[in-house]
Amino acid sequence: MIRKKKLLKLLLIAFLTFTLSIYYIMYVITNPQTVRIKIYSEIIEEKIQEKFNNLPDKYKRKSSKVDLITQNFIKYVQNEHKSTANNVNELWKEANTWINKTQLYSITHKLGYVIDALKNSDILQVGLNPKGTQLKFLLTLEGNQKVVFKPKRYDREEIINGVVYAGKDRYGSEILSFYLSGLLNRPLVPLSAERKLSIKKEVIPLATENFLKTLFIHNNNTCVYGECYYCNIKDPVCAEDGYIYGAVIFYINYKFKLYPNPWKRTYKKNLLASWETNEHFCKVVTETLNKNRILDLIDVSILDFLIQNGDRHHYELLNDTLIWLDNGKGLGNPFVDHIDILAPLYQCCMIRNKTLIRLQELSGGVLTESIKKMPDVDSFVSYKHLEAIERRLLLVYATIELCNSDKRLVIIK
Repeated sequence: MIRKKKLLKLLLIAFLTFTLSIYYIMYVITNPQTVRIKIYSEIIEEKIQEKFNNLPDKYKRKSSKVDLITQNFIKYVQNEHKSTANNVNELWKEANTWINKTQLYSITHKLGYVIDALKNSDILQVGLNPKGTQLKFLLTLEGNQKVVFKPKRYDREEIINGVVYAGKDRYGSEILSFYLSGLLNRPLVPLSAERKLSIKKEVIPLATENFLKTLFIHNNNTCVYGECYYCNIKDPVCAEDGYIYGAVIFYINYKFKLYPNPWKRTYKKNLLASWETNEHFCKVVTETLNKNRILDLIDVSILDFLIQNGDRHHYELLNDTLIWLDNGKGLGNPFVDHIDILAPLYQCCMIRNKTLIRLQELSGGVLTESIKKMPDVDSFVSYKHLEAIERRLLLVYATIELCNSDKRLVIIK
């Protein structure tokens, strides 16, 4: 009996050894990239971290120069004037004239006026925006200006664990991206502001028939599940104390050209994209995209890295300018920095001179100090996220230093 038990144990050990050997042959020896992938990503992150730990002082101190860009943006964003029925039409008209081939808004004294109009103008109609994967409303404001409304899904302190694109959109990430675009002097994010909608006064009486079909009562709260790719009755947005909170985003009435991002993810658990396995991927990209487009993708990757938006699978063009739309997947986990969002930067190792100068002007805490002065920011950006943004800015500097130390950095005027 004892001999039989020993024999069974030996057979089990032999079986396991055989199984592991087959796995090793099939997935490692026959696919050496599975080993190389880990080494490549780890080496890059370790090198950037080393540069981060030894950054020159110029990246840690405030610039001695007067920063008029930051001063003006803060002043104009804070310059909120209550809109009235007499002037709201003019505000919308002016805001639409700001949109041209290089920007989505102008940094002028009227900026705060328009933001106030987004937050407080009367609502004429509440509809659904079926485009995309997640629940959005389409509001028509007084003066017939349309805005997209992204509802609140998470509390400010809630941490989203998992892959970089995990969870639903965070409305605050859209507003923060607007603020960052102004501070970076790249007005390529649509105007956005925080707003709350009264279910009884502003939603139900003004809702379209399609909207009302998705309304229901749950635990004495009015909820809506909407119409979109992932929308269903099991995953609604419900009113908090009679209100739905979220972000209103200025509707850009333009048909954008949509292109796949070369650095997009596969969104499959065990399948990596080419850029994740090929350290020379930028050479592949240069075969299909011109230098200006690649520089645009590098610029937006810096924004995405600061907020940790790892979900930019496509990009849109306004004429020939890449604009920064759909920034809702930021503000997920302040304790994790997904370095690979910066892949366009560390693989291509080039950057616009104006981008580099602007990043350096925001050093020494200027960036996060400026964010703190933005309207309503305490509602959707926690102190932990501010710390993370400051740390990530240093990691951007470290990535630039890595390119520079390898003598690969190209600065484009």
